[in-house]
Amino acid sequence: MPVKRLLPYALALCSASPLAGVAAAVQAADPAPPDLRAAEQAVAVDTDAFAVANFDALAKMAVNHPNELHRIYANKAAASGHWRDAAKSFRIASRYADKYSQHRLSLLYWHGVGVPADRVEAYVWADLAAERGYPQFLAIREKMWRELTPQQQADVPRRGRRIVDEYADVVAKPRFERALAQGKRQMTGSRTGFDAGLDIFSPGPGNQLFGAVGGVNLQGMYDAARTDPQKYWAFEDKVWKEGLVTVGEIEDAAEAPKAP
Repeated sequence: MPVKRLLPYALALCSASPLAGVAAAVQAADPAPPDLRAAEQAVAVDTDAFAVANFDALAKMAVNHPNELHRIYANKAAASGHWRDAAKSFRIASRYADKYSQHRLSLLYWHGVGVPADRVEAYVWADLAAERGYPQFLAIREKMWRELTPQQQADVPRRGRRIVDEYADVVAKPRFERALAQGKRQMTGSRTGFDAGLDIFSPGPGNQLFGAVGGVNLQGMYDAARTDPQKYWAFEDKVWKEGLVTVGEIEDAAEAPKAP
């Protein structure tokens, strides 16, 4: 797969596949919890397997972007069924303003996969994921709100404050920007500002993913969209708001997910 296709994927982790399977995870409130297999099927998405198949290249490109890096770790854990580890990594990515990871956490709490089932906590994460007005996450947040009981709705402001104070954009974006700046200072090459090219090579014969000599050129990783925080956020908004990612109808998780 060309490296070009991995760049937007490393940012949104959704460019290769719709989120129909993710949206389907919100189901009507039921006093009897679903069995574990149904719950895991409700929160699984095919982009997890894609991250595993392209893990090395994605991880290299995300080295200075902790939101992307820990999101990729989470995808890998989820694809292997290690849901507790996935939840931990999605939470770390969420600290760096990663809305997709906040969204995935909301579904894990909703269904009790890798974390204790807690629909108030799930809604708080869904609310954070929808903070920038991405239509897909807004729709899921509103669906969740309608499924909360009146008491659960009343508990949201009190219980949500702690999470919002640590993970909302007002604190999470500066945290990401500091990490990005630190990574840029440690960039391979001259500390006086000379950039030698940033080719990463691995031993062995040539591979189409890594080029004819077994290496991948990561120069694109340091272009403006990857190193300028404001352009980075603008590109992320473009991905989520302009149709590069689609979501199907919200379905009952008990039903087989429809094909995208």
